[in-house]
Amino acid sequence: GNRLEGPIPPEFANLTRLYELILNRNRLSGSIPSWLGRLPNLTRIGLGENWLTGSIPPELGNLARLTELVLGRNYLTGSIPPALANLSTLVHLDLRRNRLTGGIPSGLGALSSLERLNLSVNELTGRIPAELGDLPGLRLLSMAGNQLSGPVRPGGTHPSAAAPPDRQCRNVRDPAFGSDRPRRA
Repeated sequence: GNRLEGPIPPEFANLTRLYELILNRNRLSGSIPSWLGRLPNLTRIGLGENWLTGSIPPELGNLARLTELVLGRNYLTGSIPPALANLSTLVHLDLRRNRLTGGIPSGLGALSSLERLNLSVNELTGRIPAELGDLPGLRLLSMAGNQLSGPVRPGGTHPSAAAPPDRQCRNVRDPAFGSDRPRRA
């Protein structure tokens, strides 16, 4: 990081041609501004390892070109917005180590491009959506450190479907993935 401090500058709202906003590992504080959802060319957002607070703006679900959303290791609260299920090109979603509550939106299971999903070490509750097992390209799924229940089945709602051999399910106790122990990446 660059030791940037303070809120995300509101002047960034005018950068409509911006395609990557990577500000990981700084000391940014305040909330994630909703106007980020109005920057139509964004393909990557990296705001991990900061001091950001508040909720994840549902407006981020408007970013049709977004492939990477990294918000892990902050102090975010509230629930995971169901609008994130609109991010059809999303490959990497990292929300780990925040204070997120509520359930995992089942719509995340429709993100067919998703390869990495890290929701570990939050305060998530409820059943793990079976739809997550339907994600064809999912290679990493980490949900440890939450109060979630239910199995994660390769093939999800389609029990006859087999998981790709390189799929990893970290820190989720489910014999369908071959082990109840975390695997190394």
